[in-house]
Amino acid sequence: MAWNKIKFFYDSIPAVSGAVLGATTQRADAQVENISNMMEVNMWAASEAIDPSYITVDLGGVNTHKAADYLVVYGHNLGSAGAAVVLQYSLDGSAFIDAFTGLTLPSDAVFLMEFTQTPEARYWRLKITGCSVPPYISICLWGMNTELDYASASFDPYAQEVSASVNMSYGGYVTGVHTQYVERALALRFEDADTVLYNKVKTWWETSGLKNFFVAWENTNNPDDVFLVRPDTKFSNPLTNGGLYRSITLNLKGRKE
Repeated sequence: MAWNKIKFFYDSIPAVSGAVLGATTQRADAQVENISNMMEVNMWAASEAIDPSYITVDLGGVNTHKAADYLVVYGHNLGSAGAAVVLQYSLDGSAFIDAFTGLTLPSDAVFLMEFTQTPEARYWRLKITGCSVPPYISICLWGMNTELDYASASFDPYAQEVSASVNMSYGGYVTGVHTQYVERALALRFEDADTVLYNKVKTWWETSGLKNFFVAWENTNNPDDVFLVRPDTKFSNPLTNGGLYRSITLNLKGRKE
């Protein structure tokens, strides 16, 4: 059984500094710029169901043209609304090319689509068709994925902790449970990491920082395991073997969808 290496998804064309975002329709309280801040607490929401609907990105000058090989859509209603999506790019703003074959989303869970790397382009749009109700999306990003390596220490991809208030009687009986949320925890370790791997991790840290991002721990045989997480506030990966390698430890947490 072939396995895939751990991948990070944080490079985001909609979040490029100076990018101009637009939408076919949007509510006054749910602007399209909300899809780029990597937060679950706000969203873009259409004011009506228009077919097709577009989320557009203009990167401006030639120095900001970017390529992509993945799309992530999170916190949405596109599955239950029966919508299909396709990411499109254009070099001139008029002739748009599909980055992949459009498809109907199977559910409202996080959606990850990987595809062959596109050319660098200035104009991008997410095309949404067949929506039976006004669509909404909390987080939407596309860009270039970061493939790391296989973890060198065992970890549980489904480790989680429940934040809850448990009421107990004087006799030790449970009288009530109030669950607030469930938080995932991923502890990834890469021993004897070479410079290439360390530079990928360092670039991620310096680019994404403490913001949310997406991780797929093994998306060949577990394609649905795409988690929204955030890193620990400490970044320390000591040199080993006389400075030739690094011992990398990444502690990630995120609310379970």
